[in-house]
Amino acid sequence: MLGTWIGVAVIAALLVWLLGLGKRKPIAPEDDVDTPIEHDELSEAEREIKDDPTARPAADAVDDEDDWGPGSGHSPVPGVLP
Repeated sequence: MLGTWIGVAVIAALLVWLLGLGKRKPIAPEDDVDTPIEHDELSEAEREIKDDPTARPAADAVDDEDDWGPGSGHSPVPGVLP
């Protein structure tokens, strides 16, 4: 009888460990709304991009045949139309 309860406790502990209960998931940068924005750092980064002669718009950064994302009209699978 005691062996049964020990087995149940071991299985329960194993399930808790496998499911990761109690672990806190890290916050993704896009989900973090509590951290204040560092305006000085943001302004400096914007100035660097503005003054960079090699900078180009994001739409020009990808060749047309490589752009298969949403709204591009291209399919990620060759030969399959969207």
